[in-house]
Amino acid sequence: MFDALFSERLAHFGTTLTCRSAGMAGAMPVRRLLAPDVLEEMLMRFKSHGGPAERRALATQWSKHYLSQLIIPVTVVELCRDVHLPTSLDEMSVVLGENGTPERFVLPHEGTISLDNGCARFCPLIARHLTPLIDTLARKVHFSPRVLWSNAAVYFEFAVNELERQGLASAFEINGAKAMMALRQLPDRQRNPFYRPVEYIDVVDDSGTVAPWRCRRMCCLRYLDDTLGLCGNCPRLKAGEQPVQA
Repeated sequence: MFDALFSERLAHFGTTLTCRSAGMAGAMPVRRLLAPDVLEEMLMRFKSHGGPAERRALATQWSKHYLSQLIIPVTVVELCRDVHLPTSLDEMSVVLGENGTPERFVLPHEGTISLDNGCARFCPLIARHLTPLIDTLARKVHFSPRVLWSNAAVYFEFAVNELERQGLASAFEINGAKAMMALRQLPDRQRNPFYRPVEYIDVVDDSGTVAPWRCRRMCCLRYLDDTLGLCGNCPRLKAGEQPVQA
């Protein structure tokens, strides 16, 4: 539906969003994921398909699949087309793969034209989809929701920077999204969960070239499972630990 907007590093996400008329086979309302038994089933399916055994690592890795498949394409479409997509839990459905992670999200329509940017554009996604989902998952697994918010914000930052690099969105939209990530608080005075999710640190490679290293500000906890180790953006690497890619 939106495939033409996605290229290069974004290409993987081009088929994630679809409309109700074309993509309802096997879809269930996203709201159902908040039911404890349904969410538990998704986590267990993910674990049985190679997900980590440690409970917190399992939850954060599952969330990465979910959040990347949702946030990256929504950000691309909204910034490139200047639209608001219907992204609340009660408006969207999801088609889940055998491993319990999203294959696509089903929207009731292709969005409504809007000239908003920054907070006005993305606060509905934060308030009406991400907040209830993240709070529910964090309570279920007994860890801080800030870990999951960090995962969400990292994907938002990636999408915005990639759109800027490829020249796919207007300066108005890019600047608004970046300004949002510079705010400690949202307009309602709540903490901004997308505030500065990463930092860029100059490092010297083996050839002596200085290049920026993209470092998360909060660890995603995948290291809690011995089979995973640290990711390449882990803040623990600043202390000299080495990344282990699974």
